[in-house]
Amino acid sequence: MKWELSAIKSEPLKSASDTSYPALLSSFWAKQGLILTLWLLVFKLGWLVEYTQHASVWFPAAGLSFAALLLFGLQALPALVMAASLVTFYSIWFYQLPLTFLQSLNAAFWFSLAHLAPYALGTWVLNSLLRPIQRHLGLSVVLFLLIAALSSFAASVLVLLALVATQMLDSGLLPQTWLPFWIGDLAGVVVMAPLFVSLFIRLTPLHFIRVSDLNGLLSQKISAQYPAKLAATLVLAACCLLLAYWSHSAYSTFAIFLLLIPHMWLACTESALVNVATLALNSFLLAFLVHWFELMDHVMVYQFAIIIIAANTLFGLTLPALVADNQQLRKAAYTDPLTQVASRESLRQQAELAVRQAQLSGDALSLLILDMDHFKQINDQYGHAVGDAALQQLTKVAQSHLRPTDLLGRFGGDEFVILLPATTVAGAQDVMQRIRNQLQQLQVGHLPKLQISAGLAQWRQGEDYAALLRRADRALYQAKRAGRDQLALAED
Repeated sequence: MKWELSAIKSEPLKSASDTSYPALLSSFWAKQGLILTLWLLVFKLGWLVEYTQHASVWFPAAGLSFAALLLFGLQALPALVMAASLVTFYSIWFYQLPLTFLQSLNAAFWFSLAHLAPYALGTWVLNSLLRPIQRHLGLSVVLFLLIAALSSFAASVLVLLALVATQMLDSGLLPQTWLPFWIGDLAGVVVMAPLFVSLFIRLTPLHFIRVSDLNGLLSQKISAQYPAKLAATLVLAACCLLLAYWSHSAYSTFAIFLLLIPHMWLACTESALVNVATLALNSFLLAFLVHWFELMDHVMVYQFAIIIIAANTLFGLTLPALVADNQQLRKAAYTDPLTQVASRESLRQQAELAVRQAQLSGDALSLLILDMDHFKQINDQYGHAVGDAALQQLTKVAQSHLRPTDLLGRFGGDEFVILLPATTVAGAQDVMQRIRNQLQQLQVGHLPKLQISAGLAQWRQGEDYAALLRRADRALYQAKRAGRDQLALAED
């Protein structure tokens, strides 16, 4: 049985620069070795800030377990079981527990099962839910946080029960231990899992669908201001802990939530990889200083702060993706996909605004509507690809003769509208003549010279865009009836 993230069926995941990363974990044993080594290292980091037996300010190894199971599924279990078993034997030795070898082996088995089973189930559920919503980054973050909370809670409860059952923990400690134990595991998952996911997907040969959140985890972009931002964040964290240490006030511990501000700043200005790395660094600093300054009486405040800051950062990372998606949607709605000029709806909105401005200023406003002569014959004889190329050349030529204040939009089919603010009839005629002259000199495939017909109308006081367009359209019809390849002026 094996599960993978977001339907492993697509092109290789690459960074924004499309640079392929080496598949350093292509072999099974290399993968096991890296997971085992990293798990033992991050377990030691959590051990450094342990404030009571089997309870730490945070448990980063839980984040590694979650990330490995999320990406590798059951393939990660050998290394994870070995790591969990080794730390069980180490804990028995460290606390000088009177257990035989067989009892220690039994304890290692139950700890491994209790720790890994909830995360295995949670990551399988997360993968199943992510497949249909790959582009909904905000919802993906919500699902990750929810499943992380449920999985870490189940893991904490089961681990504590396993410790009691294997005589590694006094059952009388359960009431005051379960909550900090759970919050420590949850902090480790929400902080470290995104960092380890970013590490593993850079090193493995797996093929993932290219979604924006994973691309962000691969990006190496670091702004020139990042060192200053990092320094400010770390200094603020240290100052908050010093304030709590010097004041000896429970209220001063809540100053740590000021870290939400710089982390949101980082989330909106730096890449996702930079953010998750900074979050992990700052969280370790917090955990270390809480231990160093002996602020264990208020450890729950700092544990919750780590979780809230991490969740806030993850949601902050969705903002650039949402902005980019909105920009793409806006471009799709307001730009013609073939010619890249204004769409019909965008043309209407901007033209109505130009008419209102002309009413206020009293300036001239001219409107040209044009289409390509014999366009249906071009499509029928030469194919639609040639017809599309002809329209693209038409818009390119027209744009080259327009000012930044002018507007070119596709009205439909081969019909285009040019809006010329502060332009008289004579000026519009000159623009149209220059467009026709250049267009006739172009060669598109095997087509004969391209010809266009156009109608021109000048805005009249009190006239709206629709009426102005109708008069220009009637002029275009007159140009067609008169033999095409010419400009007709609308009658007043």
